[in-house]
Amino acid sequence: MLLRFDPFRELDHFANGYPTTNRSPLAMDVVRTDTEVRLSFDLPGIDPADVELTVERNRLTVKASRSRQVDEGEKVVVAERHVGSYARTLTLSEGLDTDHVEARFDHGVLTVTIPVAEVAKARRIEIATPVAPEVSAN
Repeated sequence: MLLRFDPFRELDHFANGYPTTNRSPLAMDVVRTDTEVRLSFDLPGIDPADVELTVERNRLTVKASRSRQVDEGEKVVVAERHVGSYARTLTLSEGLDTDHVEARFDHGVLTVTIPVAEVAKARRIEIATPVAPEVSAN
């Protein structure tokens, strides 16, 4: 229900100075059930007001930004935490109901829930069998 291949991911990571691995500043987990797909994005230290979530056609985009807070007179000695703007775009399958996406932000985790469209849900099909003619007892 979610397409993982993104031919521009490596180029994007290279251009932004990130190592070309599957670890993204917007790391995520995806869980699928019969009724929904749930995406969880780790956004530690990011204010929910600095997160933007959009769905356009079958593309879901998460944008977030984090800045470094340094008061006057302070000097950064070690800076290992990612700062700046981040974006991640996922291609969703046609079997998801993008009109009913829900999102919540709790303890630095953005959880996005997308219902599976009714037409994509598994359903049981009844199989017709021929009716045998009744035999009379004469």
